[in-house]
Amino acid sequence: MDADLHPLPTSFMERPIPTTDPPEDPKSLPRSAPPPGLRLIVRLAWSAALLTLFLSPATAQEALELGLNPGDPPSREEAPFVYLDCRRCDDAHIRREITFVNYVREPNLAHVHVLVTTQPTGSGGRLFTLAFLGRREFAGFDQTLEYNSPQSNTAAQERDGLTHMLALGLVPYAARTPVASQLRLSTRETAAQELPPVTDPWNNWTMEIYGGGSFNMESTQRAWNARYGFYANRVTEEWKIRLRPYFNNNARVIQRPDRDDVRISHRRHGFDSYVIKSLGEHWGAGIFGDYIHTTLDNLRHHVRVSPAVEYSLFPYREASRRQVTASYRMGFDFADYFEETIFEQTRETLAGHALGVSVQFRQPWGSVSSGLTGLQYFHDTSLYRLVFNGNVSLRIGRGISLNVGGSYQRINDQLSLPRGDASLEDILLERRRLATAYRGSGTVGLSYTFGSIFTNVVNPRL
Repeated sequence: MDADLHPLPTSFMERPIPTTDPPEDPKSLPRSAPPPGLRLIVRLAWSAALLTLFLSPATAQEALELGLNPGDPPSREEAPFVYLDCRRCDDAHIRREITFVNYVREPNLAHVHVLVTTQPTGSGGRLFTLAFLGRREFAGFDQTLEYNSPQSNTAAQERDGLTHMLALGLVPYAARTPVASQLRLSTRETAAQELPPVTDPWNNWTMEIYGGGSFNMESTQRAWNARYGFYANRVTEEWKIRLRPYFNNNARVIQRPDRDDVRISHRRHGFDSYVIKSLGEHWGAGIFGDYIHTTLDNLRHHVRVSPAVEYSLFPYREASRRQVTASYRMGFDFADYFEETIFEQTRETLAGHALGVSVQFRQPWGSVSSGLTGLQYFHDTSLYRLVFNGNVSLRIGRGISLNVGGSYQRINDQLSLPRGDASLEDILLERRRLATAYRGSGTVGLSYTFGSIFTNVVNPRL
């Protein structure tokens, strides 16, 4: 992102206005020769400056281009703490592009609360309003900026424009902190200098406990569901770790006159975990461990452990714009079933592997997101599954947009299907998983916008 930042108003920098009278005309002042000692000091100073310039031109030029002050860089803790309150923002992209602030997870920890809201414009575009609300040391220092995204913008153009406007709004706050010495007027990536890592007493661990549910009632039936669980995540440049137990319960009761009530219940409990290690700009390796208990799929206990490796065609730092990856997993499964399966098993241990390819692009011409994964068991190679999903959004002409999406699965690995035929009641009430050879879905959309190219007016009435 190349952009020249305009000089800040003096009110941002709080520069004092000189109140002294201008000096007298130098021509009217009497001149006197400097003393010999002073002339010698001046000559020595000029000589030292010229010698330094010739001996270290690269250092001098670098300081001129970067606008950096000599000395040690400030600590990361001295950068402003920012809470980004935005539902339509690409958080990962913003954190990657704007690196002169700290991002916090709670608004009461922030020096600046950025509230981003959107409204539709007259010709189908979107107006983003960015309210920068000063907190703590910046209390009372508020400002509002707007970014107008026309209807013809792709997702990548809208994301980059919003990120640029957000960076402009954060500069006045960073300029009032010690990190101002590390800012420059041009955001050239080759001249970027990162701040030292921030000191974190939690060592980058983030935990969340969640729970919720719902219910509905009629005169002849009632239903309810409940979900709860726990997240523990740790993400650094070198490691990515997740521990997540979860619990889901669903129940439904149908009353029938002069007959027994029909009761349907499903339980889905599990534990997801992984540990992933960064191996440079193009490689990553890790291990996945999963457990699941689900009545719908006839699984009393199912445990899977699978090491994995991934290669990225492009550096991972470019993932928000383009990403092509290939991954391979190989592992073991242990399954304990509620009922005997169609393969006459009540429990078994299996080994298998999976190969996947993923493609994601977000460019000015549109976006592409697709993936293809193949899974296979070692003991019987005819047991496999192919999974494809994709979505393409293209701007094929001025005002013309095409969106195509879909998914398809070729299924031949339903090892947990219970033995015997499913009753009509089981099918209608979805009490058990049914055998199938494939599963697919798709969407398509085409739009053409014409008329005024201006999207400046916002009218929120009605």
